[in-house]
Amino acid sequence: MLPAVRVSSNGNKTFFNQIIAAYTGWVDSRNEYGKAVSFGDNTPLPKDVIESLAKFMDDNKCAYQWSNGQFCIVDNTVAYHSRQPFSGRRRVFACIGLDTKPVTTTQTSLVLTSGDQMPSIGFGVYQVPPEQTADVVYNAVKSGYRLFDEASCYLNEVECGQGLKKAIDEGLVTRKELWVTSKLWNTYHRKEHVKAACLRTLKDMGLEYLDLYLVHFPIA
Repeated sequence: MLPAVRVSSNGNKTFFNQIIAAYTGWVDSRNEYGKAVSFGDNTPLPKDVIESLAKFMDDNKCAYQWSNGQFCIVDNTVAYHSRQPFSGRRRVFACIGLDTKPVTTTQTSLVLTSGDQMPSIGFGVYQVPPEQTADVVYNAVKSGYRLFDEASCYLNEVECGQGLKKAIDEGLVTRKELWVTSKLWNTYHRKEHVKAACLRTLKDMGLEYLDLYLVHFPIA
């Protein structure tokens, strides 16, 4: 299940999905025609709802007549794109970039309502094997990463903390320069369990504080 609204690369909330394509065209092991889009309780969206969305998109589309030699770079987090039916020969050239975006200590930050500045580029530790996590995190700090996203269910918070400690001890970074996020797991939502869960994360990571503590999923 995917959220319908996300924050795009320009920092704005956007209705981010492939609802029309998924409903009408995607057929694979996860999608069935007319049933690929549903409410949170798995009830399929009514056909008239999909049709009204399709009409809205068609009424507000920006159609452009291409000329030979032209090309366009599209940011999929900002714009929904498609192509109109046509006749004649066509050649399609597609590429997915495999290079990495350089990470520097001058990377941009997002200013939160608290006034804190959170780095806009972060390193997610999800699915990093515990036995590799300390070295991976340490090398990520050396590469310029300052935001690290953790969670108790990733089962590598201890090792992540070890990697951060090594970087701090060697003078590569100070704790103040790091932004560490972790998350509250579903089985600790009761008020009396939240503090204990957070303290356990702090102990495992060897930290005195977290910069951000999130509810991992809005379900118990």
